[in-house]
Amino acid sequence: MKFNKNDYFDYNGDRLTILDLLGEGGQGEVYLVSYKGQKLAFKYYKDIPSDDFKYNLKNNITKGSPSSTFLWPKEYIEFDDDSCGYLMELRPKEYVSFVSYLTGTNRFKNKRIMLNWCIELVKSFKLLHEKGYSYQDLNDGSFFLNPENGKLLICDNDNVTADKRSLGVLGKMRYMAPEIVRGDKDKNTGERQMPDTHSDRFSLAIILFLALCMGNPFEGECLKKYVIVDEKAEYEMFGSKPVYIYSELDKTNRPIRGYHTAVINKYPELPTYIKEAFHRTFVDGLKDRENGRTNELEWLKLLCKYRDELITCSCGKEYIYGFNEKKHNDRCPYCKKETRRFCYLQIGKNRILLEPNKYIYEIHIDKYSSNYNLAVGKVIVNKNNPGLWGIKLQLNNDILIKDKSGKEKTITKDGVIPIVNELKIKFSDTSIGQIITNQ
Repeated sequence: MKFNKNDYFDYNGDRLTILDLLGEGGQGEVYLVSYKGQKLAFKYYKDIPSDDFKYNLKNNITKGSPSSTFLWPKEYIEFDDDSCGYLMELRPKEYVSFVSYLTGTNRFKNKRIMLNWCIELVKSFKLLHEKGYSYQDLNDGSFFLNPENGKLLICDNDNVTADKRSLGVLGKMRYMAPEIVRGDKDKNTGERQMPDTHSDRFSLAIILFLALCMGNPFEGECLKKYVIVDEKAEYEMFGSKPVYIYSELDKTNRPIRGYHTAVINKYPELPTYIKEAFHRTFVDGLKDRENGRTNELEWLKLLCKYRDELITCSCGKEYIYGFNEKKHNDRCPYCKKETRRFCYLQIGKNRILLEPNKYIYEIHIDKYSSNYNLAVGKVIVNKNNPGLWGIKLQLNNDILIKDKSGKEKTITKDGVIPIVNELKIKFSDTSIGQIITNQ
């Protein structure tokens, strides 16, 4: 069945009108439609899916989305000829494709915004897996981003299924875990290993590496062996002979100078703990798929830590001071200016470098929170005296502060904490912070 502009049909007693073709892929067409006074997206499958696929799609609709970041199927529609499709919300225009970011067409506003997007991505897959799903088909075309605020949308969710349950979808080369590429046997069933939570984690790490380094973690010197990167070449690079480009055990696949320029420039900027998380997944995780791959909770802690450590140079570039590095960044890696005097807020193990427009998040003051991107405070500058900084609160409760002389003061839930050295801040009985200035 093929739909044309202004075609319509009745669905549940209401008219659904085709307004335009939004896009077309190998699996189906996506149309802009009008239904019950709303404009929605309608995906129609070119070929009639299997009964298993239909059952899974209907089941996902009934259970609902794991998170608002997923453009989840809303209503299943089946026709008399057994063909089918589903309705979903439209993607807002301010969201652009992750592919457009990788090609340089669109860029995140800054590193903090990029890390917000990465954090939202990992959190979304944590929620997906906690609901008993696995995505099974992670690739660069599934993700969209708002470059101004780091908001995320995940599309193409019709292949999401219960973990360890197969719909026959393997994924996209360059993003699939190597055991899926090779077609390894499942150690429990003896059948071909299908995508699951563990393979999702491998694919997720690839997407994160692409976001942070603008290159694939398995494409390096090995490319020189092939006249053309065909199916055989891809099978070797991503399946039978994968070598991480920054492996400490095998240095034969380093990025090619002059070709992988973005990766070569961006990888050294990463904190050591982020590099170690990638190395664990892409080296240890090649053999140990269950324990060798960085999981979502680990990624969330590390990415939040990276965001907290960012400092902005007067040249406008962001970098980390490197509290946990062997050598601190005492100079800006870009313009080589000396790192300016700074202060930070210490809350437990969290050290948040404070500068104008830097945020304090709920996860900082409540270790049990799952709101990694929910701001509860923002660093502001006094308009009349730029030398005076404060943390403008967005809390539900008042807090207590104590200066180094021992004088105490209550700050209202929407008040401002003055940023002064050695000030102690009692957010709650279990969350005590202190402002520290580097000397």
